Amino acid sequence: MGAPPTNPPGRLAGLGTALAGALCVALLVGLADAGRAWLELRELPPQARTENTPLGWGQFLPSAAAAVALYALHLAPLAAGLALAAGRRGGFLGTWLVASLSAAALAFWWTREGLYSGLPISDPRRLALLAGLGLAALLVCWPLARLLTRPGRARWVAILGLAVALAGAWHARAEGLRVAARGALNERNRELPNVLFVVVDALRADRLGCYGNGLGASPTLDRLAEEGVLFEDARVQAPYTWTSFGSWFTGKYPRRHGLLKMAPGVALEPSFTLPQLFKSAQRTDGVQLAAEDSAAGAFMTGALSHGSGFSQGFDSYVEVMMGHPRVDLDSGWSILRARLTLPSMLFKLDARRDPDALVRRANAFLRENRSRRFFAFVHLYSTHTPYDPPEPFRSRFVDPEYRGPIRRFDADIRRVIERGEFSPSPEDVRQIEDLYMGGVAQADHQIGLLLSELEALGLREETLVVITSDHGEDLGESGRYEHNHMYRSNLHVPLLLSWPAGQARLGIAAGRRVSEMVQSIDLLPTLADLAGLLPPPAAGPRDLIDGHSLVPVMQGRAGAPHAFAFAEDSTHVAIDDGRFMLVLDRYAVAPDGWRIALEEGLGTVRLHDLEQDPLQRRDLFERAHRSDPPDLDLRTAIAGDLLRLRAALLAWDAQMPIGVEAVVQSDRDLESEANRRALAGDGEAQRQTLVRLGYLEEQDRGSYSGDLRQRVLESRAAGSAPR
Repeated sequence: MGAPPTNPPGRLAGLGTALAGALCVALLVGLADAGRAWLELRELPPQARTENTPLGWGQFLPSAAAAVALYALHLAPLAAGLALAAGRRGGFLGTWLVASLSAAALAFWWTREGLYSGLPISDPRRLALLAGLGLAALLVCWPLARLLTRPGRARWVAILGLAVALAGAWHARAEGLRVAARGALNERNRELPNVLFVVVDALRADRLGCYGNGLGASPTLDRLAEEGVLFEDARVQAPYTWTSFGSWFTGKYPRRHGLLKMAPGVALEPSFTLPQLFKSAQRTDGVQLAAEDSAAGAFMTGALSHGSGFSQGFDSYVEVMMGHPRVDLDSGWSILRARLTLPSMLFKLDARRDPDALVRRANAFLRENRSRRFFAFVHLYSTHTPYDPPEPFRSRFVDPEYRGPIRRFDADIRRVIERGEFSPSPEDVRQIEDLYMGGVAQADHQIGLLLSELEALGLREETLVVITSDHGEDLGESGRYEHNHMYRSNLHVPLLLSWPAGQARLGIAAGRRVSEMVQSIDLLPTLADLAGLLPPPAAGPRDLIDGHSLVPVMQGRAGAPHAFAFAEDSTHVAIDDGRFMLVLDRYAVAPDGWRIALEEGLGTVRLHDLEQDPLQRRDLFERAHRSDPPDLDLRTAIAGDLLRLRAALLAWDAQMPIGVEAVVQSDRDLESEANRRALAGDGEAQRQTLVRLGYLEEQDRGSYSGDLRQRVLESRAAGSAPR
């Protein structure tokens, strides 16, 4: 007898049926997923869109066809493999399983924001949800697979799917060829530096060796400080991400750039941003830069999103938390593809498998642009909650003998502490800090990977490296955790600048330490000055740059560029002269609110002596005005500083184009206030326990922002307190 046929007719028929079924499924899934992504894009605020965002039918349909091609490319081989493995019934089984897998994946991804949002995929609840969706998909897709595998029934659908996929593949290739190659060296940009701007979210300066910490978590940053310039007293303009980034990127105070809240649909107003500086600024010799003079890429891990308006000036971006792989903003297909389920899931799985996935992509961008001028922004997240560092960073800092309940620290634990439902022991507090330090070491390692890539490419000398943070972090100080607290622990951040070639040319010594107080608004004018560029002209109050160049300070030719540092969140405004820090409720800034706050003891008014009390455990205003009895001698002693700071605050406030009371409280502020009310009411016993343990200050029993606001509005309505 002869050898059996290698490909029995039944198996070949099953293979053909499975491929036809996969094309049908790809057509259905690709169009459905593209439609959902299109609806998401249409909901973006205008500031988060570009001219290539596929909003119209003419832009959307070719990209939808490319989505069909993408799914066909992945589903067809899977269906073929299943068919060959299953034999005679392979056509039906391949189609059924591919359809079921696709349906379950889409349902799981589409519902991720509404069902168990924020939980990792390994959480039992999410695994149970995935199993349930998979079972439901198997049941629902059984009749669909039978329909698609009956002879002749799906032939025309498969042919249509193939035609759409081929057209989509052609469109995707054409879009890829059309993506602009920017940054080629020319006479305009040849003398400019490349820029690597790294922000480590929630990184405290005092946890780095170059700022005096002896735990050895930051050898890369310590070495960078020896090569460049370290700013000992750098302040941010807000104690949370979006608003702080707005000031880093625009050189403006929050009530000038307008990004005052982190919420869906809220976005940075059109502004001149750091990456645009190297695309459209004018050189000091009068030469005008052009858009093609710099390739700008953003690589973002956490809550910062292009949807908040930060895509202005960037040519491409990556968003790990959002599940968006690299997006080329010159390509409508690339914009849509990043929101499709399949690329997003594969990207998230890769990021979960490899903690350095974002840095790998940033390094690929550096290699891609090695012979061009580039601006690379990298947003790292390992020091942000949840504190859960991977090995080997975890075992370097976490005590193996710890037996308490905290294996990782996240916002849920912070909430139960704020509500008084859990009082962390000293061992728990140490565990939280140890977990955080593991994140510091991880961030230092990732920055080392970026710098090593620059060195390997021969680009280190000509690249200006900036390392900083958007805000600090509380690790149990007076019972505070995470951030969004108007204290120096949240507003003081590390700031390192290193550009070997430029420092030598400008006479800036390596290892220079600047003790003068600087602010995040100073970065844009500083980079402009270092690169020999002019800051953008101002057409109106919203266009003014509030910061100053730090080059004279780095050269030792000038003192502090500001007499005061200002910061805001959605509830408070703060002024700091380096010695004293005054924090006021927004409704206590205006004269009538100030009078009511003083006379009726409402709202937040805090005064801290940062020199005598760097941890801000003592509120001088509380002792002088609201204690029982008040300290009259202290009241007299602080009166001059209080009036001086308030006068400077009023003068600054008058320059802001957005009113101080126009800002709406964030959900986080409302949550924190509700927790404090619970502690002061039904939770008084728990609050007293926290006070006794040193996690809360006694004055935290205080009054609340909402009370002051309500009283001010009532007074104005009655006409008894003119503003």
